[in-house]
Parts: sequence; structure tokens; C-alpha cells
Amino acid sequence: MLSKASQSLLKELEDQKHALDQAAIVAATDAQGRISYVNDKFCEISGYDRTELLGQNHRLINSGHHRPEFFQDLWGQIRQGHIWKGEIRNRAKSGRLYWVQTTIVPFLDPEGKPYQYLSIRQDITPLKDAQELIHDQQSKLILSSRLSALGELSAALSHEINNPLAVILGRTEMMMKLLNSSDPSMETIRGMVESIEVTGRRIEKIMKTVRALAHGGEGESVQDVCLKELVDSVVDIASGRMVKDGIRFEIEGDLSGKTLSCRPTEIFQILVNLLNNAHDAVMELPKPWVRLICKVDENKRMVFSVMDSGKGLSEEVVEK
Repeated sequence: MLSKASQSLLKELEDQKHALDQAAIVAATDAQGRISYVNDKFCEISGYDRTELLGQNHRLINSGHHRPEFFQDLWGQIRQGHIWKGEIRNRAKSGRLYWVQTTIVPFLDPEGKPYQYLSIRQDITPLKDAQELIHDQQSKLILSSRLSALGELSAALSHEINNPLAVILGRTEMMMKLLNSSDPSMETIRGMVESIEVTGRRIEKIMKTVRALAHGGEGESVQDVCLKELVDSVVDIASGRMVKDGIRFEIEGDLSGKTLSCRPTEIFQILVNLLNNAHDAVMELPKPWVRLICKVDENKRMVFSVMDSGKGLSEEVVEK
């Protein structure tokens, strides 16, 4: 016969277990990872009957999402008696994937070795779905912004490409006339071929820059970049639009011999977007100007600044 104190303590433990079972997905395993206890919520979310789970290990619900090193680290921590916390994606019996925020608590024997592990989980699938949706929407917004920037630059790009194309076609026509003459000057023809090659390379460079802007540099690695070449590419894209709309465009700073470890397409996009914004801010103003400043600060960091003749941001926007 239990004493009243023991009965009271047992009742308190039963109440706590009941509360935990109502609020969380609970499972217990032995030292080898075999499941010895699951509550109703575990059966409900996994889709397995209790009889299908007991004696099994958690590989039964492994989704394959996590690398083997993930679980090696998990087991390494709890076998040393440490509590492990993290997010795990599991697979239900039906094949449905679900995410759980997991806390695994090792129970230790007198020698400090785990003899049982208690896992307490919360279903965070709706949260992870919402995060994925937000990520997808952000990706779509970035793509939309990128395409919008390309649309805004289309007129300038047309000018930047049409001019060298006109040079190529003109030189080609002159070469044809020379070749059809009785005594063509090979030196003159060679000079025209060289001019065509230089002009073609310029078009190639412009189109490479446009492709980088359109694709966003997905998967691009960090690399040492010649800053002068990077800024020249930005100027190739942005300056034509400035000239077309009568905006004075200036560049300050000597980038000769300077390099930067970066993802070049990301830097390129930032500078083009800043210059586009500056263009839009001043295009209706009298005597508009935009200035790109490139300098190294006192901490030897490369600093790019875009200034313009606009009225600046409102205090409300600055606060944001």
C-alpha cells in the first residue's frame, strides 16, 4: 500500500505525463535506439500503429532529407549525455513528409552512461511550409525585379549594340568594295578586320553582362575579380541610358590593379540597380548628374557609393 505522499507524487507524475502527451509528440528508446514507447500523437503524425513502432528504430520514419553526418552528430552528442535540439524532416507511413522541432534527452545510469533516450517533438510542418512559400515568393520578386531592370535597360542596350553593329556592317561593306577593286590594299583590309574584331568583342562583352544580369549568378562561386573590368561592365550597361536621357555620368576613383574577392554578378547587380535608381531620381530634374565613387576606406575595404543630384530620401523612408 502506497503512502499518501507516494500516491500524491504518482498522481502528479501521471498528470504531467498526460499534459506532455497532449502537447507534444513523445517517444522513448533504449540505449541501442530501439523504440520502447510512443504516445498517441507520435502514431497520429507518423501514420504507424503502436505495434508497428515498438521495437523498431527511427530509421522507419527517415525521410532521406538529412545527410548521414547529421545523425552521426546527433548520436555522438546524446551518447555523451548531452541534450540535442534541432529540426528533423521525417516521412510518414503514407509517404507524407513532415517537420518536427526535436529535443532528445538522455537518461543516465549511476556511471553516467545513457540507458534511455526521451524524444519530445513539436510538429512545425506549417511553419516550414510558410518559410518555403516566403522563399519562393522572394525568388519570384527577385526575378521580377531583375527582368524589370533589363526592360528599363533595353533602350540603352539597343544603342550600345546598334552602334558597334553599324561599325561592323560599315567596315564589312568597305572591305567588299576593296576586295572587288583591281588592286585591294591588304593593309587597309587587315586594319578593318582588326576593327571588326574589337567591335565584335565589345558586343560579346555587353551580351555576357546581360546574361549575368538575367541569370543572377546562381551557383556562382566567390572569386578574385579585377575591379576595373567589373566596373567597366557596369558602365557599359548603365551609362547608355544616362546619355540617352541627358544625364551627366561621372566615375571617381582609380581601380587600376585592384581586385576584390566576391561573387561578381551580385556586385554587378547591386551597382546597376543603384545607378538605375539614381537615373530615375534625377531624369526629370534640370542639369541632372549621377556619380559612381569607388574608393578604399581606412579599414582597407572597397567602398562603392552612388550619388546624384536628386532631393534624397524622405525621413520616413530613411527610417525603414
